[in-house]
Amino acid sequence: MYISCDAVRAKYHLLDTNKLQSVLQSSAVVKDYKFDTKKEEWCEVTLQFNILDSKIDLPSLIDLDIRKAVVHEVPGVTRCFLSTQKNGEVHLKTEGINILEVYKYSDFLDISRLYSNDIHAMAERYGIEAAGRVIIKEVQNVFGAYGIDVDYRHLSLLADYMTFEGSYKPFNRVAMETCSSPLQQMSFETTMHFLVNASIHGSHDSLKSPSAQLVTGRLVTCGTGSFELMNRITV
Repeated sequence: MYISCDAVRAKYHLLDTNKLQSVLQSSAVVKDYKFDTKKEEWCEVTLQFNILDSKIDLPSLIDLDIRKAVVHEVPGVTRCFLSTQKNGEVHLKTEGINILEVYKYSDFLDISRLYSNDIHAMAERYGIEAAGRVIIKEVQNVFGAYGIDVDYRHLSLLADYMTFEGSYKPFNRVAMETCSSPLQQMSFETTMHFLVNASIHGSHDSLKSPSAQLVTGRLVTCGTGSFELMNRITV
């Protein structure tokens, strides 16, 4: 296969021309643009303003445009910064998450300690059990900020209920749509909505859920109510 050098040069010249035109058309104040066509190590932009205009804060304008310019980016991550912990460790924190991209830097990042509060991302990449642990940790952090210590068993019960179907579901009336107990649905929110739906579809409640048992005045069959006591009778 043979490619003419003139054809290659013409191709690169066309790319440079398109790049120049793109920059010149990006703003009315850009009048000229020069750049390093060989190593791409520098560029020079000429801006033109009306001298009759008020004072121009050029540093602010440049700073504004610099923030829009992308030198290198990771899709899904908007900002990143280093944080030094009390034990001297340096943690890389980001706004946004791209787990697959982080894997590429395993030579100097400890991937085994990667953590994100994006529950959906953790569930998708590490499984629903990992998502449950994230829920527990995040709820602990919220209460911990106010000095409130919540028993781990309560948090684990909450996380299990939000993930036991194999997917992460919220703790609201939308998630209650998947509940099989109409009485439990009605005891949560929007009682009339769930009552009407149960009536239309002829739903049956087996009274196995604690909420349904409480509504009907029954003993909850969990904890101390999960068994019966039998007295020994002497005849």
